[in-house]
Amino acid sequence: MIVSIVKKFIAFMMAAMATFAVVGAAEAADPVRTSNVSDHQLALKGYDAVAYFDAGAPTAGKSRFTLKHKGVEYRFVNATNRDKFAKNPSRYEPQYGGFCAFGASVGLKLEVDPEAFEIVDDKLYLNNSHDIHNIWLENPDGRIKAANKNWRKIKNTPATKLEALPFEG
Repeated sequence: MIVSIVKKFIAFMMAAMATFAVVGAAEAADPVRTSNVSDHQLALKGYDAVAYFDAGAPTAGKSRFTLKHKGVEYRFVNATNRDKFAKNPSRYEPQYGGFCAFGASVGLKLEVDPEAFEIVDDKLYLNNSHDIHNIWLENPDGRIKAANKNWRKIKNTPATKLEALPFEG
C-alpha cells in the first residue's frame, strides 16, 4: 500500500517537474494563461474536441477544418464536427481551460496528454499522462470537486506562481 502511494507520488512529481519546464517557458511570454494552448493558440494540441464525445476517442483534427473560439483555434476531423462545436462550444470545450484535471485538483496548471482523457457527466477532462489519469480515476468525483474549487483560484494566476495544494476530495 505504502509502496503504491510512493510510486504515485513520484509519478506525479516527475510529471509536474516536466510540465513546469514547458509551462514556465510559455509563462515568460504570457504571464497568465487561462487556456492551455500552443504558441500558435492551438487548443487540445490539434485534437478534435467533438470527437472525444462522438467517437469516444481522441482524434487528430485537420488544419482545413478549424474554428476560432475565444481567441483559441480548434481543429476538427470534418466540417460536421466543426459546425457542432460552433453551435455549442461550452458543450465540447475541455474543463479547466484544457489544463490537466488532476493538476487542477491540487492547485496546479499542468500540460496534458490529449490521449489521457475521460468524459464525466458529459464534460471533457484531460490529464497530464496515462499514469496521472489512472490516479485521477481512483476518485474522479472528488478530483472534479477539488478542481472546480481550485480553478476559480488558479485560473488567473501564472503557472510558475502556483504551489501544489493538498488534495481535499
